[in-house]
Amino acid sequence: MPEIDLRSRPDVVRSKRLAGLIYGAVCGLAFALAGWGWDGYILSRSHAYLPWFNLGMAMILGAGVGAVTGWLTARLENALAGVLFWLVATGAFAALVILLPLYISPFLISRLNPELSTLLQPPAIQDFGLLFGVVFAWCLPFVIIAGVVQLPLTESAVFATSFFGKILPFLFSVILIVVCGTITDSLINAHLREAVTSLDATIQFVLDQADHPQQDEARARAMHVSALRGVQEYVTESYKLIVRSHDQAFGEIHVLVRFDHQWVDCMVIHGQPALCSEVR
Repeated sequence: MPEIDLRSRPDVVRSKRLAGLIYGAVCGLAFALAGWGWDGYILSRSHAYLPWFNLGMAMILGAGVGAVTGWLTARLENALAGVLFWLVATGAFAALVILLPLYISPFLISRLNPELSTLLQPPAIQDFGLLFGVVFAWCLPFVIIAGVVQLPLTESAVFATSFFGKILPFLFSVILIVVCGTITDSLINAHLREAVTSLDATIQFVLDQADHPQQDEARARAMHVSALRGVQEYVTESYKLIVRSHDQAFGEIHVLVRFDHQWVDCMVIHGQPALCSEVR
């Protein structure tokens, strides 16, 4: 009887396609966690409004893109086709880095809270192509390598007999994608996060010094307390912050602050609170 190629057995083929789908989903989740995990953690400690929203959306979209890409690559079992699929996935990841914090999240959040629909002002990015090209160039080598090694790694996982042997092949690609996602954090998220954290630090300083009239003037100047002078009557212990708008270079960022029942708009210039005014 002729020998049967194990790799062509229906059950093995199904296992390899499932492994490809899981491989892609894990890569997408790793990209989301690396790109937005630290961001969500810092924002959650800085009184940000829905601090984990970006991470949640990134995990859903990233895992979806990765799962489809991994399944298609496993479905065709062709290295060249796999590279092309992962090239498209790189473009999707790059677009996610730009569109999620600047457009997708503001749009969805404004639908969850209609009050924000007239307050949030998503920017019109004139140099989107340039920004996309920068993010794409950063992601390309990491994602393509993960795509090239998918077929041999998933096949190794399918035929492994131990649990460790099944997950070990995924670790190499996860590390690659985590490095990729970590780099992308500095391109957009870091700028928006810095505006929120710096303003939060100023507000906290004002609240901490409320019972100390003889505050350190030098320290107050360093914390840019003067930015809140025009809205100090609204400053309360309970507040939330969310980015409202920014310029093309992220040098001037406007952050909305919700104090009890009053919205305040604060301009932050290069990470330093400059001026706050009430939103009528």
